[in-house]
Amino acid sequence: MELALGTVQFGLAYGIAGSGQAVPDQQVRQILATAKQHGVRTLDTASAYGDIEQRLADLCGDHDFNAISKIAPVPAELDGATAAAWVLKQAQQSRQRLGGRLKGLMLHRADDLLDARTDRIWPALERWAAAEAVELGVSCYNPATCLHIRERLPIQLAQLPGNAFDQRLPQALPSALPDLQVHLRSAFLQGLLLINESVAAQRLPAAAPALRRWHDWCTQRDLTPLVAALSVVKSFDAVATVLVGVDSVTQLEQIVTAWAQARAIKAPELVEQSLAVIDPRSWKQ
Repeated sequence: MELALGTVQFGLAYGIAGSGQAVPDQQVRQILATAKQHGVRTLDTASAYGDIEQRLADLCGDHDFNAISKIAPVPAELDGATAAAWVLKQAQQSRQRLGGRLKGLMLHRADDLLDARTDRIWPALERWAAAEAVELGVSCYNPATCLHIRERLPIQLAQLPGNAFDQRLPQALPSALPDLQVHLRSAFLQGLLLINESVAAQRLPAAAPALRRWHDWCTQRDLTPLVAALSVVKSFDAVATVLVGVDSVTQLEQIVTAWAQARAIKAPELVEQSLAVIDPRSWKQ
């Protein structure tokens, strides 16, 4: 398990605890250089993250990161053959933008591998990926959805959420699929686990009881929320990378230091079942 760097903040204002604006290019270059110095090898991006997929190769410069990108949701009005052609065009654009850095490509919307068009989309994408030496996968909001897709299609990559509150991943996807490369996102629940408790509860009132439990748990173990959050996800089996997003070099260095300090801690007592808390799609910001 290793850290990977997300790039959504470089293309969009993002997250309940974010700065409210995309990170400026010069700062992005500094972050990328620092990430490389600390041994980060993988960048996560997507065509839906503003224009960052187009700009990422230039921002990386000589740093030889591997990139995993995502194909935007397939328009609903496209039929099977047209949808397959549209997906191939998106894949080719990602290759053109990222060049040899592109090592993996996911469908950004899991339902695009679950509807009637899948029988046209997947074979076309699979042929392209084989020719380009790119691994294919899907980004999901629920591990159960990922398992359902995996039963139908030989996906090689999956991006899934997981954190102290959302522990569906280790429950649903133990180390039973060693050939499925899992990239964990939302380790900090978009920063909710890291910011001041009263501020977090004000921004997401539904999470107030879970946040109280979380901060008490950290205090009892004499752990900062940052180290604690990373300690919990380090206990998850079958995870290849933990994606983190940052707005500054300082944030990245803090995370790298905390990652080195973190030791795997299983914490089922922190699980929160409410989707109003663990699924950011339900948040009203």
